[in-house]
Amino acid sequence: TSIHGMRLQKIPKTGYVFANGEMIVPLPNDGRDLDKPENYWTMFSALDAETMEVVWQVIVDGNLDNLDTSYDGVFAYSTCYNSERGVVLAEMMRSERDWVTVFHLPRIEAALKAGKATTIGTSKVPVLDGRKAANLGITVYIPVPKNPHGLNTSPDGKYFIANGKLSPTV
Repeated sequence: TSIHGMRLQKIPKTGYVFANGEMIVPLPNDGRDLDKPENYWTMFSALDAETMEVVWQVIVDGNLDNLDTSYDGVFAYSTCYNSERGVVLAEMMRSERDWVTVFHLPRIEAALKAGKATTIGTSKVPVLDGRKAANLGITVYIPVPKNPHGLNTSPDGKYFIANGKLSPTV
């Protein structure tokens, strides 16, 4: 394909648009657990790229921030701060390490097909438990220095690099 004699590269088509929930919130977020931070979690969401409807979600530990993928449909990964699950700033910066949460997309789809999802509140969106304690094999938590805030994938899709905000470490 060309425009005005310039050859255009094909743009890959994606099935999902991924979205991070950055802040931990009560689940369900209907006002009942505002004073119970132990019930606060965040979600990684997959939206249908055509309709922009939420297709599925994964509950995780910590606050998700930046997101990238391996370009081949196998992995998505997000920087994650607040491993302490704090609700005030001093609590959120206490640990020297946070992590990158890696999502294994084919395993997530297999767990959904196997009926391992639940729903939250009145939502019909299937939700999988990707917290460390659940150990479903759909997420991996890779330790990185405090408060990671950047994530990029190498052009060949084989590696990703995370860098810190409070720790100037890559």
